[in-house]
Amino acid sequence: MARHPSARNMFQLMNERCKSTTFASHGYPFDDHGPVYVGEAHLADRESISLKYAFYILADVADKFVDQYPMIQKLRQHDSEAFRQKLRTGLLELLRKIRTWIYANMRENWKIERLSVKVPAQWDYELRRPIRALLGEVFEWDEMKADDIISFITGSDNLAHGLLNLNYQTGEKPRQLWLFIHFDGHGLNGSLFTVDKRPSGRFLRLQEGVGKPAYESVGAGGGSEHLFHHFLAAFQAKYLDPPAGCEGPTRPMTPYISEQLRQQFTNSAVKDLWGPPLYAYEEYRSTFRVRLVETGEVIRCPFDVDEISQIWNDAHKHAFELVEKLLEDLQKWTTVAVHGTVHEPVICIAGGSAKNMPFRRKISGMIRKAKLPMAVFPDDMFFLP
Repeated sequence: MARHPSARNMFQLMNERCKSTTFASHGYPFDDHGPVYVGEAHLADRESISLKYAFYILADVADKFVDQYPMIQKLRQHDSEAFRQKLRTGLLELLRKIRTWIYANMRENWKIERLSVKVPAQWDYELRRPIRALLGEVFEWDEMKADDIISFITGSDNLAHGLLNLNYQTGEKPRQLWLFIHFDGHGLNGSLFTVDKRPSGRFLRLQEGVGKPAYESVGAGGGSEHLFHHFLAAFQAKYLDPPAGCEGPTRPMTPYISEQLRQQFTNSAVKDLWGPPLYAYEEYRSTFRVRLVETGEVIRCPFDVDEISQIWNDAHKHAFELVEKLLEDLQKWTTVAVHGTVHEPVICIAGGSAKNMPFRRKISGMIRKAKLPMAVFPDDMFFLP
């Protein structure tokens, strides 16, 4: 079981070592009514999308990833040289805002020698190339300097280094195999590290044997952005399209409607609980209210438990397929000797989408089925009083 004081002290250490903040990533590339990137503001008269998905277009890999990231489809429909330029412009505006914040929070004698960018595990050289180019342009670095300064890390690797470098303690045995899962709005990443808890020990990426490649991070689409995308599609089908077999006009999913839904859906009281029922006997409905711009009428739009479960399962399909594979690998490598020792399994899960209670219930059931010890959620421990 995790020792809470260690977790609390680690959080204090991390706060002392660095400041942090978040930046809105959504933009408005589908019209010419204003800037592509407007910061934190959410506009009810313009259609938005997370600019993170622009990289799939700029790297020419949209076809390869659209099954995992259906949000890309809308960008593919608008793809042209002029549209790509708008995507680049929006990303540059976002990155310049980040650069301004970095310089404003640097100490007088500091300089940037390394810039680490957190990316999904699937983002290989093709996807990293446009990120490096845009960052080089924003920070005014030539190609060689950008290559030297910019590095990339996955969410699960970042979690591993953040916890293990600060000597986060859990479990009983001196040699362990840790599965790190990081689940955010864009997707789920997983990494496996061997950990030696002895004073002279260290942690290393899992390697099957001498001379064999290390176990690299893996990733899949899923998370809160996917959930909201699938929810909007279900809302369109249920409340805006005419019923099956009936004729009639289809109401468009206007920015005015989607922004009302976003405000309700992203409320933490909804987002952290929305999904299949936590208990078998639960029967509940989730009701959204939308004001129609044409008449000013407010309509109630309920979803029953079966509809909610279907939306949730569709959104996280790829993520849970990957979790199943990761648990199989952890089980495999903790029942045989690695470097002459059978390691104790430890599972560590973090990220914004990992706060969703139905996700935790689902993944806990998968862990029990695999006969592995329950996961620790360090994000929870950081905020203990």
